[in-house]
Amino acid sequence: MGVYGGTWHTALVGSDDAAWMERLQHYGGLLRYSRDWRGVVPDVAESYDVNDDKTEYVFHLREGMKWSDGSPFTADDVTFWFDDVFMNDELTPTKSPLLLSAGKPPTVEKVDDHAVAFRYQISHGLLARYLAGGNGLELINKPRHYLEQFHQKYAPDTIDRKVRDAGFEDWVALFLDRADWSLNPDLPTLSPWTLETPYDGSGTRVVAKRNPYYWKVDPEGNQLPYLDGIEYQVLQTPEVVLLKALGGELDMHSRHINIAENKPVLARDREKGNYRFFDLLPDPMNTALLMLNVTHTDAVKRSVFGNREFRIGLSHALNRQEIIAAIYRRQGEPWQSSPRRETGFYNEKLAKQFISYDVDLANDYLDRAGYSGKDGDGFRLGPDGERIRILFDVASEGNDGPEFPQVAEFVGRYWRDVGVDTVVKTVSPSLVEAKREANEQDVSMVLAFGGTNVVMDPRAYFPQSGNEYAGPWVEWYESRGASGERPPDWVRRQMALYDQLQTTVGEDDQANLMKEILAIAAEEFAFIGINLPAKGYGIVRNDFHNVPKEIHSSTGAWFPDPGPTDPCQYFTTRT
Repeated sequence: MGVYGGTWHTALVGSDDAAWMERLQHYGGLLRYSRDWRGVVPDVAESYDVNDDKTEYVFHLREGMKWSDGSPFTADDVTFWFDDVFMNDELTPTKSPLLLSAGKPPTVEKVDDHAVAFRYQISHGLLARYLAGGNGLELINKPRHYLEQFHQKYAPDTIDRKVRDAGFEDWVALFLDRADWSLNPDLPTLSPWTLETPYDGSGTRVVAKRNPYYWKVDPEGNQLPYLDGIEYQVLQTPEVVLLKALGGELDMHSRHINIAENKPVLARDREKGNYRFFDLLPDPMNTALLMLNVTHTDAVKRSVFGNREFRIGLSHALNRQEIIAAIYRRQGEPWQSSPRRETGFYNEKLAKQFISYDVDLANDYLDRAGYSGKDGDGFRLGPDGERIRILFDVASEGNDGPEFPQVAEFVGRYWRDVGVDTVVKTVSPSLVEAKREANEQDVSMVLAFGGTNVVMDPRAYFPQSGNEYAGPWVEWYESRGASGERPPDWVRRQMALYDQLQTTVGEDDQANLMKEILAIAAEEFAFIGINLPAKGYGIVRNDFHNVPKEIHSSTGAWFPDPGPTDPCQYFTTRT
């Protein structure tokens, strides 16, 4: 049992760190995941019913629930989100594919004030898991009574004046700004705390206060949250965040500073800073997955990168143990791109094939790939008779891993040692993104998620939404063949299997289909992995309570730690 009062002191880095705020304040939807990530349980919905073929889901809302301004939360709010936001092509031009079934959206209908039905033409076997992830927030954070005034449909006579007065180009920009909880403190919410100050880059502090209408209670019936509010210091670099942590100024934090090289530093100052560690159980299955662009606009590079023997040769050229020792402080193990061992989806071949550091074997595979010819500097020649050159652009900041530039330098050296000219450059994030959007990047390096959350986040196993690999194939898949580029047979087979999985009712049958997708991935060897992530960590002050010793950790879309651990139950005895 907690005590009331106090403030959660934490930090943001720069002006683009709203994801941390969302993880602390806003996890929740109609459904949610259990704290151990093993099952889906009701949340804003008190209960839900599903028919046998999973074409109809009826969500029963809790009576008496209110927005933070005291207005009732009802089925009208959910139908407003669906009819007027999700299905409005101006506001939502790209529909989340996991909310669709066989590419088609449901109908969403109000049953009564406290019940709403989702009905599909074809079974949607993954809807409950989708709504339990971080994406589920979208369905319950669009208060109709407030946002109608910014929607062209509901305010046709006044919307143009509001757009001009607010300085926006059109009503869409105005609506999206007013519907953004991080920018608009006036937006009502169902979350434990509401913003008092916007996070718009204008200040050094963002403050959230208790929602007086928050609907959860502790086991004795006391209204939550225990904490009066959250104070985010807006700092400019992770190094400054680290200094704040060492000084005991952060109550609970697990972002920006929790890299391997910082743990010994934080460990030394635990007593002085009055904090302890907690474990983060990682979802990612690789700290730095390398994705050669097999759909490159350059036909020669497309041919070279699409050569399986070439990729195998590059894999054997990597000294993973040296990278793990030098950069990851010996945390992890050599790994390709398999789901983690603790799941039922572990694939030994996908995890461990072509993983040995063997320069002779690497050269043999590269020769077999057809690139045995070399220029006067010893670099291999491609099918056009020119030197094979890989331009390895790494973002200077904003990476999933701050160690990416260092990893890239190691990779570049290993590949040059086997005759593949690799030019590593640290460039602006905008340049990296521009090249990806133009399909001109040679190779991408990503923190590969889906190691635990395999079925719901399979982007590291085949080209799917959110993937930085084979953009034209992803576009073809998402557009149902209307645009993009038709992938080869093996990729289309994976896509067809995943479509089948989404419309399959039984979880065992879904798992078997996912294993087929993984078997194809193992055979084709599209990606080159480096290191299986070890446990992560966060810090928590000794006078800050109810933070678990272990927390599952994934993307904001799925298990946005620490949100699923119920921060509304955290409390402090700090004076």
